[in-house]
Amino acid sequence: MSFNEDELRKIESATSGWLKKKARVAIAQSIRAWRPRIEKAKPLPEVQRMDELKRLVNEATAARQRALQNGANSHGHPEWAAAAVCESWLHELLGGSAESIARVEALIDKLERR
Repeated sequence: MSFNEDELRKIESATSGWLKKKARVAIAQSIRAWRPRIEKAKPLPEVQRMDELKRLVNEATAARQRALQNGANSHGHPEWAAAAVCESWLHELLGGSAESIARVEALIDKLERR
């Protein structure tokens, strides 16, 4: 299991239950907003793909850091979790194996449907 997959599982666990609906909604909305941009980058030639994914990862990292500045303090915080999910997805696309990317994308799909 990759670090990114592990982080996604922690977020999934931390945002389960009755009291975490706001976080689940934020995560699903974030995935829906990022998915078209990520899918657009995937078929690009390798150098362009890597450049675009790095640019997107920097955006997601900045969003996660803003959440920390706004008081996020756990995997269950809606703003932090929404940004971290997409950041982990992008990091896996940049450096993961085909198998680990498939597992991470299955988790992304699951998190979006919750």
